[in-house]
Amino acid sequence: MNNLLHHYLELKNKYRAYDTKDALKRMQTLRLAAQELTEKGYPIAFEILGSINFGIVEPSSDADCILLHKCDLHADSGECHPHCSNMIFEKEEIMRILRRKPENESFRIELLDTVNVRYIEKSIEQGVDINDERIYRFLFYRNTGRPVNRPQFIKYIRMLEENTELMRRFGDWASEALESYIHTPRHRFSFSKYNERIISRGLNLPVDLAQELKLYLEQKA
Repeated sequence: MNNLLHHYLELKNKYRAYDTKDALKRMQTLRLAAQELTEKGYPIAFEILGSINFGIVEPSSDADCILLHKCDLHADSGECHPHCSNMIFEKEEIMRILRRKPENESFRIELLDTVNVRYIEKSIEQGVDINDERIYRFLFYRNTGRPVNRPQFIKYIRMLEENTELMRRFGDWASEALESYIHTPRHRFSFSKYNERIISRGLNLPVDLAQELKLYLEQKA
C-alpha cells in the first residue's frame, strides 16, 4: 500500500502545481457551501475527487464529491438511506447555494458517496471494529481526496491512525481498491485529459511529472 499510495500522492501533488483558476473557484464555492450549512446547524465537509482533486479543471468540468455529514438519525447503522431527512435537506441546500452562482460560473456537482461522521465518532468511542469497511471508506477518501472544511473531521482521522492494527488492515484493503481504480480505462483516460489541458496552456509537460505518472500506472499492489 505504501508504495502505491506514495506514487498516487506524489502524482497528485505534481498536477496540483498546475491548479487552474476554475479549480480554485470550485473549491471556494464548496467551502462557502460547507460554511453556510454548518452555520445552520448541519456541519458538513467534502472530499473532492476527479479533476478538481488534481487541479486540472475546465469551465465545463463537474465536481465529483464525497459528502461528510453528521446525522444522529443513523449514527448506529452508519449509512443514511436515500430518504434520510437530514441528507435530503443538505443536498437540496448545496444545490441551492450552487444555483446562486452566475451562469458562467456555475458547475454540476456529483455526490458519489456519503460518510456519516457520527458513526465514525461512535465507533471510536465504543471501540473500532478493525474490519469495518465504513471506517475503511472514510480513511480511503481522506488519503486520496482533496478536503473542504477539514476541521470538521480531521480529529477522527488522527484518532483512527493511532490504531496500528486497524491501519495495517486498512492498508491491505486500500491497496486492492487503489489498484483496481488505477486500471480502469476512465481513470487512465483522465490523465490524458489532464496532460492535454496542461499542454493547451502553452506549457511543456515536465519530465518528472511524466515519469511519476509512468511509475504510478505501472504499480502493482
